[in-house]
Amino acid sequence: MPKIKMPTNSRLVVAAAVMAVLMLSCSKTPDGVLAREDMAMLMADVHTGEGVVEMNRNDYESDSARMALRMAIYERHGVTAEQVDSSLAWYGRNLSEYMAMYDRTIEILEQRLTETGNRVAAEAMSIAGDSVDVWAYPRYLTFSSLSPTRLVTFGLAADDNWEKGDTYTWRGKFFNTSGNGYWTIAAEYTDGTMEFLRYPIATDNWQEIRFITDSTRTARRIYGMLYGDGRDGGTMRVDSLELVRKRVNPETYGSRYRQRLLHRYAEADASETAD
Repeated sequence: MPKIKMPTNSRLVVAAAVMAVLMLSCSKTPDGVLAREDMAMLMADVHTGEGVVEMNRNDYESDSARMALRMAIYERHGVTAEQVDSSLAWYGRNLSEYMAMYDRTIEILEQRLTETGNRVAAEAMSIAGDSVDVWAYPRYLTFSSLSPTRLVTFGLAADDNWEKGDTYTWRGKFFNTSGNGYWTIAAEYTDGTMEFLRYPIATDNWQEIRFITDSTRTARRIYGMLYGDGRDGGTMRVDSLELVRKRVNPETYGSRYRQRLLHRYAEADASETAD
């Protein structure tokens, strides 16, 4: 049977249709949850906005000023605070989707940094040394009923200074906590496994969560999430945030037993749902 040669334009149309079907079939987000690319673009703008606030603290001293900036970002993307909250909650429960979305967010931010020539944030995440603060985000955060969202996230990509067994200690000074908040640190390894550690934010004053990477695996990304909730419906504040990276310490390495290992990303979603 002779082969039928399709016109070039027809082949392009068919290829585009196939790609569209594949993109739809790969989407795992339910109704009401922002798709991965939309969420990544939004989060990239949110992180950029947080950088603006950090560099212009005098102009954004009040919660209302910071909220106005966040709402302007939401309006630009055509979403509401409720949509963002429900989307962040869903991604927070589905760690594999969250990590894929955050990978894309980092790609967008890195591309913007390259295009603008501003490497300050990127360099802050690639500092050499045995003990260094790699936190490149706002040091002061507030969470209240007026906040556009109660969930803050970060992501770090591996660089030449990372070593197996590195410890990441995320700490801050908390005020007016309700006991319902929590924070999580997770690591994605190059062999497809993932580990995470979640602690409640139970009391005021200094608190920290310490995550120790596997000394037998190579970490590809480090992620974090913080959910803030104020006591009696008030405002919870956290100050002096830092994320300190230290080299492996044999004396504390045994405390890794608190961390949960997931052999494949699919298991992360199932495990989170079961909790």
